[in-house]
Amino acid sequence: MNTTTTTNNNTLITNIISPAISTGNDREWPLSKARKQSASGGRNGDRQIRRGRDARGTIGTMAAALAVAGRTRQARARLRLFPGGGPGVWPAVLLFVLGLLAPGWARLPVVTTTTDLLAIVQAIGGDRVEAVSIGRGHEDPHFVEPRPSFLTTLGRARLLFLIGLDLEIWLRPLLEGARNQTIKPGGRGYVDCSQVIPVKEVPTVRVDPSMGDVHPLGNPHYWLDPANALRLAELIARRLSEVDPAGAATFATNLAAFRRDLEGRIPGWQARLAKVANRKVACFHSSWIYFADAFGLEIVGYLEPRPGIPPTGREIAALVVAMQSAGAKVILRERYHPDRFADLVAGKVGGKVLVLPASVGAEPSIKTYPDLIETLVSRLESALQ
Repeated sequence: MNTTTTTNNNTLITNIISPAISTGNDREWPLSKARKQSASGGRNGDRQIRRGRDARGTIGTMAAALAVAGRTRQARARLRLFPGGGPGVWPAVLLFVLGLLAPGWARLPVVTTTTDLLAIVQAIGGDRVEAVSIGRGHEDPHFVEPRPSFLTTLGRARLLFLIGLDLEIWLRPLLEGARNQTIKPGGRGYVDCSQVIPVKEVPTVRVDPSMGDVHPLGNPHYWLDPANALRLAELIARRLSEVDPAGAATFATNLAAFRRDLEGRIPGWQARLAKVANRKVACFHSSWIYFADAFGLEIVGYLEPRPGIPPTGREIAALVVAMQSAGAKVILRERYHPDRFADLVAGKVGGKVLVLPASVGAEPSIKTYPDLIETLVSRLESALQ
């Protein structure tokens, strides 16, 4: 705990406890009274001073003060807040004060690189975690603009959850600047979530710049498959429990609830998209392969066959032909990708562009992971009729 937090906690304790053992203009901590008793030869005062000296930190000092107040007849007579209180009252006061302070002490600082991971961490961690995401839901996760506040956030984190597979090419300089060894690669708090994922589209040839921004370790957009979200939830629960063993039961309970909710929704989502007349689509970027495989969609081509490189006239013409041959009428595009080429192709095939949110928080109404998948299924269900 830092100095500021300790000072604030001491102030709060003083404000709560001190008035309770004062009368009129007289305001003395019980240990002060014990010292006076000791000076006059009182054995009880000696015992209480020894107890106070044995206490360690804010809680130890407070507990010793409360013990004296509960056992000293003079202090009991002066109680304002609890006039009938005795030794049995003060443990309750202690628990009350600890209850006020505990959230600030117990919450585990966690950082995620995306809002999708954040949503799952919050679902599993509940009130025991203080989680923030570096990336925002409306941003392209490949390109997050660094901000000075990120260094502070990362500097105090005990766990960092990232997508991995080279999605966060912007992360390493931030970790170097934060100087937090715990969450650097190889540290106890560094969690590459791709380790539990069956990765798709792993290149079988050597990757070079002419191929665009191809991920050499495979496609990183795996969070769009609810089955992978369950894998992420299990990993998150396990790692939270390792760092906060006292919360293991809470994490297990929240994991079970998250699993029940998601597993209860998946069959309905799949059934709804199975009923659409035409499940063939084109995509701007290779973001949707995991979602497509999970829900029975067929991707017939990409507007951006070389990720990150604007399409050539020949590539646009090839996609038009592919869509016409397959009878595909819908192009999926994220809101952070340009609309120019997608609108051009849609016009040539007599189709339309469907702009979809790719992460939690991309739109104000998408606050949880199930919200995200429900939004995607609902919009595709309507567009593919």
